[in-house]
Amino acid sequence: MKNVSFRLCCALGLVWAISLFTYNAVSAQPAGTSNFLKEIKNYNLATLWHADRLRLISLKETEAFPEPLGILGKNYQRFYIHYTSVIKNVANPYQYNVQGKTRVGNQVRAFTGTITVTQAGIFKPGKNNPYAPDAYKGYKRGKLLCRVVLNEAGSTPATGNINGELTTDFCINAQNQLLYDTLDFGIDGYSNNQFTGTWTAHGSKAAQTLQFGDISIPNDKFADVYGITVPHEYEKYGWQSFVAAIPDDLRPASKAAIAEEKRHWWK
Repeated sequence: MKNVSFRLCCALGLVWAISLFTYNAVSAQPAGTSNFLKEIKNYNLATLWHADRLRLISLKETEAFPEPLGILGKNYQRFYIHYTSVIKNVANPYQYNVQGKTRVGNQVRAFTGTITVTQAGIFKPGKNNPYAPDAYKGYKRGKLLCRVVLNEAGSTPATGNINGELTTDFCINAQNQLLYDTLDFGIDGYSNNQFTGTWTAHGSKAAQTLQFGDISIPNDKFADVYGITVPHEYEKYGWQSFVAAIPDDLRPASKAAIAEEKRHWWK
């Protein structure tokens, strides 16, 4: 009887510990914010990651939705990713089923997976909050932390799994519409949808560092106040057209590079 009671206590203790860990993992919020996790499930977040056009709120215009810039591995190989579909999971309001394609060099690979919101917060206004962005009348500004799990189709070493954390900034207007936060668009250092994680080839245990993001990349070697600057020693790893694509440059090489940067490679 004592052994049964002991085992029962251990089991209950384990359940309690797991429940506490799970609660802490999903109830926390990004630094400098008020918890918004319960409320975030009432919104559809799909357009934070996939849309035809991006609404530039402060400029009162739109432009093409940004294509993420990414780096993979020790040589900072250029990594492309494009979501072709983002759909809210009806069974789990915090999870989004995604499809799309990745590209390294000329290799294009289809993927499926999920983006799951683990933390959500609304920034607390005030000068005493070092994390809070500038306030805009009529807007609440917030941040999401999400777990990303993607699986590229195929079983060759050229395909693999992507795992990591995605940080997304959003805002909510006076009409309670949740939008991709472009209130600071054009200001030095602006970025959004910053991912840090790994890519691991199928059949391998050796993970490579993977980072990508809109406008900029969360990496000190590449990020700058204007977006990114590619160090010369890494240009040969897939960055040639990006470097050569100089706006308003009418030379054939630059025009060809601009066309390549605008090409819908995922189609």
